[in-house]
Order: sequence, then structure tokens, then C-alpha cells
Amino acid sequence: MIQSFETQLQVSLRALGEIVAPALAGADKHVIEQLHLVMAALGFMQARLRSEVGFQQAELEAYLALAEEVAANFRKHRASDCAKLIEAVSAGRVVLASATSQVGDYQHSTRHLRQLVAALASDSSSEAEAADYQVIVLARSGAMIGDARLWCLPLGFELDPTALPRRDWLPVA
Repeated sequence: MIQSFETQLQVSLRALGEIVAPALAGADKHVIEQLHLVMAALGFMQARLRSEVGFQQAELEAYLALAEEVAANFRKHRASDCAKLIEAVSAGRVVLASATSQVGDYQHSTRHLRQLVAALASDSSSEAEAADYQVIVLARSGAMIGDARLWCLPLGFELDPTALPRRDWLPVA
């Protein structure tokens, strides 16, 4: 068995494209479509395998900054909720700093922060407070959306990929 994930993906894609696809020449369209979807998914995994840890770390960093800003702005009005958020930020910082953290750890911390921030936003006690949340979230989301677009670049949906900013987690092709 091949030890490298990248090589395994490359060999699998080649086998699907050069052996399985021609053998399915007379198959129903939906069978061929499913094969192409699997090949596209494997190709995406191959393209992003080396970048995943960096991307997940960058996403966690972005959510830590968002959560810190929300906590700082609403601490005096929502002390107990912000205390939970500050605790989650501390835990996220530990995950980010740990050399033993893995992709699932970054994803879990990011998801937890996202849930806490969303809960605070949905429980706004006034229109003014809700508007303040929106300002913070919108100000921070531009970079997050940009990173998500960069992450999905191999899928081919970007009209002008050169317009997207470069990030450290994305190796130069």
C-alpha cells in the first residue's frame, strides 16, 4: 500500500479516469455523473491536502478575533454570555498554540466560537445591540469569505482567481 496520501489520491484519480471511466462507457448518465463527482472531490482533496492545517488555523484565528471583539464590546451588558465567550477564546488560543493540535481540534474550536457568537447575536436585547453585532460581524466576515473563496479555488467557480489575495496557508502553485 502506498504510504503518501497525495500519491494515493493521484493513483486513485488516474485509475478512475483511465480504467473505470472507459469501462462505464455504456452506463446510465447518472452513474457517469457520480463518477465525475467522486473524481472532482478527490481532486479537491489532493489540491488542498497540504494546505488544510494552515487554512483551519487561519479560520480559527479569524473567529478568535471576532469573538474577542464581540466580548469586548458587549461585556458590560452581557457579562455571563461574554464570560462563556472569553472562556472559549482562551480554549481556542490553547488549541492554536499547541503543537499537538490536529485539524479536528481547530474545526471544533472554530465551530464552538461561531455558535457562541451567533447565540449572542440572536439573543440581542435591543435593535441597537443587534445592529452593533451586525457591524462587528460584517467587518470581520470579508476576510473570512475571502479565505473560503481561496480554499474553494480548485473547484473552478472564481471568475478571476488572480483578484483574490494570497495567504500564507496557501502554498504557491
